[in-house]
Amino acid sequence: MASAPPIPSKLRAYAEGVLAHAPRPEGPARSAEEVLHELQVYQIELEMQNESLRQAQIALEESRDRYADLYEFAPIGYLTLDQSGRITDANLTGAALLGEDRGKLRLLHFEDFVAAEDRQGWRNALPNLLCQDGKSSLELRLQHKDGTLAEVHLDCLPRRNGANTLRIALSDITLHKQALTKVQASEDRLRLAKTATNLGIFDVDPVHDTTEWDQQVRNIWGIGPDEPADYAKFMAGVHPDDRAATRAALDLAFDPLGTGEYHNEYRVISRDGSLHQVSAIGRAYFERGQLTRFVGTIKDVSREKQLEREEQERRNEMDLLVKQQVAVQTAAAIAHELNQPLVSISAYSEAALRMLKGGAKNPEKLAHALAGAAEQAQRAGRTLLELLDFLHKGEAPMVPVDLNELVAEALAIAAESGYGEFRPVLQLEPGLRPVLANRLQLQKVLVILLHNGVEAMREAGVPAAAITISVRTFSGGNIAQVTVQDSGPGITGEAAQRIFEPFFTTKPKGMGLGLAISRALIQAHGGQLWLDLDSGPGATFHFTLPFA
Repeated sequence: MASAPPIPSKLRAYAEGVLAHAPRPEGPARSAEEVLHELQVYQIELEMQNESLRQAQIALEESRDRYADLYEFAPIGYLTLDQSGRITDANLTGAALLGEDRGKLRLLHFEDFVAAEDRQGWRNALPNLLCQDGKSSLELRLQHKDGTLAEVHLDCLPRRNGANTLRIALSDITLHKQALTKVQASEDRLRLAKTATNLGIFDVDPVHDTTEWDQQVRNIWGIGPDEPADYAKFMAGVHPDDRAATRAALDLAFDPLGTGEYHNEYRVISRDGSLHQVSAIGRAYFERGQLTRFVGTIKDVSREKQLEREEQERRNEMDLLVKQQVAVQTAAAIAHELNQPLVSISAYSEAALRMLKGGAKNPEKLAHALAGAAEQAQRAGRTLLELLDFLHKGEAPMVPVDLNELVAEALAIAAESGYGEFRPVLQLEPGLRPVLANRLQLQKVLVILLHNGVEAMREAGVPAAAITISVRTFSGGNIAQVTVQDSGPGITGEAAQRIFEPFFTTKPKGMGLGLAISRALIQAHGGQLWLDLDSGPGATFHFTLPFA
């Protein structure tokens, strides 16, 4: 243990003087050394207390400096007003918000900085603010010397310490107000766009397991405004025939290695039984490979689809009318060109008959009549060949054709022409050899078979319409076979026997030329087209084509 510091000589003399004049206490007498030791301990305690006081004073000064810095440089302006509204104190931020030097503020009233339109409101509010028991708030505008306006928020707290004063925390909310205005304008534009385009909005948050649908989406599904929305309710509303394709589109969008884009069209059965055709687009967002949000829009396109179908029906009627007119004009041209030789043949034949009935007294005349009939018959044949040659001008050349690609093209053409409301079931042989064909003519054959199948299913009201298209190598190995089978009522009886006859049709507006033309085209390619009566349900057509 360290020894006590040496006692100064003055302190020792002082201790001896105290002992000489002090009354003697009861008990043993204390020596000068003992008294000196107590004085030394007392001295040390005083020095320690003085050091503690000094440190406390330093800490207090540092705290006061920190408070002053916080007060002066706070992001919020602080003002003190007397009961007349005159400014008695302000920090640097408050002076900057008022746009005035702090040294001049004590000669001014806060009202001097308030915009003219808000000044009367401030005058009315000041007495109430001074009388409040707690904090109160208000917003107004300040006008700077350059004429610019600033939106500010005031938190006011009265203080009653002898004289009523008002402490104000002043915040500039100009940018905040501008941002709110922009957000509101954006929301207004979005609301107008939604109203104009009939868009519904969905927002899925997988992290917090929440799903938000706006009123338009709820109207389509028939769900009330307070009823929770979730994936189960969504999928329950999707038409059963469209659920597999919808799940596939969602799985593609939710793949973290994909683009996250979502595009889909499907049917929705509302709770009231009404059917809606909708078009949906959206985007999935990911963080570290995990789906965090899925947002998008849904639009009811039932009316547009109906208009498209009606427009396509009108186009089909126009096409049919044009085809009928072409057929009529072609038949008229053939009749016109054949009429004269046929009339001549008839006249020569009648003359020959009369001669024969009269005994054929002049063989030369009989021979002339028969020769004239033969010549006119040959003329009619030449005329018919010339017409057929004219009609066949401009045919496309034969090229190698991939039948699998051709099926995809025919499906696209059928959809574009208003015959796409069926579920295609494809059974395509991979790596199939190409066939040598006229691509446009084969497309025409496939489209005719698809159109016939769709029309049959429409008339029968088939709910889950599907058409199966298979492409395979025929059993012989050198021929490809294409099969088109619909889900309609099929073809039986007299219709099955006459289905390929020209101008025979079971449709009210049909011409009866589609299948006849198709069979002629396939036969021109070296193949066969036939109806299979034993492959029901529905109508099943097969055609074959030789490989290139």
